[in-house]
Amino acid sequence: MTDLEDLLREELRRTAQKVQPEVLRPLRVPAPGHGWRPRLLPLAAAAAVIAIIALVALVAGLPAARQPATSGSAPAVLPRFYVTTRYSASHGTEAVVRETASGKVIGTVQVPSAANAGAAAAVTAAADDRSFIIGAYETSSPASLTTGLDLRLFRLRISADGKLSPLVELPVSPVPDEATRGIALSPDGTLLAVSLVHYVGPKYGQVGTLQVINLATGKTRTWSAPAHGPTYAPGPPSWADGNRMIAFTWQRITGEPIDTFVTEGIRLLDTTASGDNLANAKLIVPGGAADGSIQSGLITPDGREVIVATLRDIGRGYTGTVVAQIVEFQVSTGRLIRVLRTQTAPYDQSDYGALQASSAVLSLEPAGRYALVLGIQFGSLDVAGPDPGRFTPQPALLVGQAVYWAAW
Repeated sequence: MTDLEDLLREELRRTAQKVQPEVLRPLRVPAPGHGWRPRLLPLAAAAAVIAIIALVALVAGLPAARQPATSGSAPAVLPRFYVTTRYSASHGTEAVVRETASGKVIGTVQVPSAANAGAAAAVTAAADDRSFIIGAYETSSPASLTTGLDLRLFRLRISADGKLSPLVELPVSPVPDEATRGIALSPDGTLLAVSLVHYVGPKYGQVGTLQVINLATGKTRTWSAPAHGPTYAPGPPSWADGNRMIAFTWQRITGEPIDTFVTEGIRLLDTTASGDNLANAKLIVPGGAADGSIQSGLITPDGREVIVATLRDIGRGYTGTVVAQIVEFQVSTGRLIRVLRTQTAPYDQSDYGALQASSAVLSLEPAGRYALVLGIQFGSLDVAGPDPGRFTPQPALLVGQAVYWAAW
C-alpha cells in the first residue's frame, strides 16, 4: 500500500468519526392513505437499503445531504461565464472572462489600478451571471501605502451573445485607506458587502469592519469588530436570504511575526437587526469543527449550509504534505455534513508558501449547486447538483500563479 493510500484512508477515517448522523435528512414514508398498510414492509425494507447505501457513501466522503436536482426541480445548470482577475508587472490588473463549458477566453479587460498595489482585483457576480463588480486598489497618497489602499469599484457587463461592455466606474466606494478582504454582490445586484481592515493608530492597531453599500444611492451601513482586546476582522462575505443575511469568516489578526489571519469560525450577520458590533453576529461554524484550519467559507443562498475550504499540514519544517478539503456544514447545528473533495500535494521549501494559500471557496452560483474552488487545483465543484463531489478543472491564470479571486 502506498503512502498516499494510507493518507487517504486516514482522512476518510477521521472524517467519518466527525460526521454527526443526526444532521442527515431523514427518509419520509408517504402519508397514510388507502391501501398503504400492505406496502409498509417493502417500504421499510427499501428505506433500510437506502440508509445502508447512504452510510457507505458517507464513509467514502460523499454522502447525500442536500438533494441533487431532479426532473421535478429547477435544472442544475452551470453558469455560462466566470471571471478571474490577475496582476502582472507588464500588463497591470486584468479581468479575464471565460466560458465555463469550454474554458475559452471571450474577453480581457484592463482594470485601472495602482501600479504598486500588487494583488489582483477582487470580483463578485450578480445572480444574472452577466453583471460583475470588480474592486481594484489605488493609492491616494504615499502615506496610505502603510495603512491601506483606496478601493475603486467598476461594473463589468456581458451581453446575451457573450460580448463585453466597457468597464463603468461606480460613483460609490468604501471608506478609504483600508485593506479589502473580500466583496460580495447581493443576488439582486443592488447591495455590495465589503470586508475591510482599518488601521486606527498605535493604541488599537487594526480594526475589522464590514460595510454594505447601496449601489444606487451610495448609502452605507458599517459594522465593526471591537477596537480593544484581540484584533478581529471579517473575511470574504457571502449573502443568504436575499439581501438580509451575510456570512463571513471571523479572523483573528496575530501580528507575529507579520500580520497573520487565523480563522476562529464563521459568523452570520442579520443586516436588519439593530447594532453595529460584528462580534454579536451569530457563530454558525466553530473554528474547531473542521479537520484542519478553516481558510474560507461561503453560505448557500438558502442559508441552510456553508461550503468551507480547509487546509491541514502534515509535515515537519519545509517538507511534508498539504491536505486541502472542501466540506459542507449545516448552519442550524454547526456540524459537518460531508466532505465534498480532498486533494493532497507534497511540498518542499520551494513551494511551501504557495501551498499554504491553496484552499479556498471562491464563488457559489446563484442556486448554490456549484462552486468555484481552489483545492490545490482551481475548478468547478458540484456541491448539490446531480453529482455532488464531482470536480472539473478550469483554466484560470498563468501556470504557477495563485487564484485569489474568481466569480460566476
